[in-house]
Amino acid sequence: MGPLKQPRTLMNPFELPLEKIKALVAEHGTPIYLVSRRKIVENFRRLDQGLPAVKFYYAVKANPHPEILEVLARAGAGFDVASRGEIVAAVTAGANPATDLIFADTVKDPKHIAYAHGIGIDDFTFDNPSELTQIARHAPGAKVHLRLAVSNEGSVAHLSHKFGAQPGDAVDLLRRARDLDLRPHGISFHVGSQCLQVQRYVEALELTRRVFDAATEAGIVLSSIDIGGGFPVRYEDEEVNIRAMCRVIRETYQRLFQGDGLPPCELVAEPGRAIVGDAVALVTKVISESTRGPRDWLYFDDGTYGSFMEVLLYRMRYPLRGGTQLPERDYVLAGPTCDSIDVFSRDAQGEIATVRLPEMHLDDLLIAGGMGAYTYAESTRFNGFEPPKFIFID
Repeated sequence: MGPLKQPRTLMNPFELPLEKIKALVAEHGTPIYLVSRRKIVENFRRLDQGLPAVKFYYAVKANPHPEILEVLARAGAGFDVASRGEIVAAVTAGANPATDLIFADTVKDPKHIAYAHGIGIDDFTFDNPSELTQIARHAPGAKVHLRLAVSNEGSVAHLSHKFGAQPGDAVDLLRRARDLDLRPHGISFHVGSQCLQVQRYVEALELTRRVFDAATEAGIVLSSIDIGGGFPVRYEDEEVNIRAMCRVIRETYQRLFQGDGLPPCELVAEPGRAIVGDAVALVTKVISESTRGPRDWLYFDDGTYGSFMEVLLYRMRYPLRGGTQLPERDYVLAGPTCDSIDVFSRDAQGEIATVRLPEMHLDDLLIAGGMGAYTYAESTRFNGFEPPKFIFID
């Protein structure tokens, strides 16, 4: 199955009129994130309607801003958490630990396991024997999901390089969980962040069906599947259709896990990027400019140590708008820190490159779209720079 295309609906902040953006900058300064609550809820609803049998747990790591979490809690989302800090943030936003949180990281600090168990979280994910030992010590009797390594081909971030048990080890790990008086509850997987090939979900669900059957033969009846995240966002020209992806996943799940003679099986997911990615735009300002050899450089008050970290990590490319109406020129775009790696115009190999923008000079604005996921969450305080402020536009 190839990529699937989706029309845009509700205006996202990247498409705000330039005069409105300038007015917000005049009031709040730069750098700032422009955030649409309505777009966050629309994105969540699209997933919820596309997979009505699924309980969605928003991946807090994508963007943990308190008001974003509150918007999602009011919309009915649960939360996928990976630390005590994320647990506290989700509970503060209104989540019920016993029903709305899953601790789906497979490398957990034991102190955080104990804290989670103590406030009522009863769903933990593992992929190796030592993690089972930690869960049994600090959350005795808890439900557990075994995470499998699955193909991440076609995704931006290949998470199975670090996470997931080999399918051939699955039954032994489930037996070990049972022997430790934990409750083997289900299987989880992750097809990789920004997955553009829905076939990866189909393959992973087919693998999960085989593991379910092998577990049943071993006397372990599983009743839950966590399909992780991976739902994509359109940044530039990617072909994305969330509704069509959901339809393929739903039909595959029904074919494999619903039918005569099959025990009930719940389905959960942990989307992050697809919920917040295009609900946020960044506005940053030119604070310096220079000519270095044949190239013109623009320096901004945000960069790779702030919102553009994923340019370095995964060669991400964000849609960009210049804040002028002048003829276009080629520029290298750099951030404000005193590290030469702080350059966010790079090619597919990660080398410094130019981008074409309207002519820009001191104090002119750059607007970047698709900045909701893994931007603020990955920003540092290097050189004493603070992350952008959040401005909610609706």
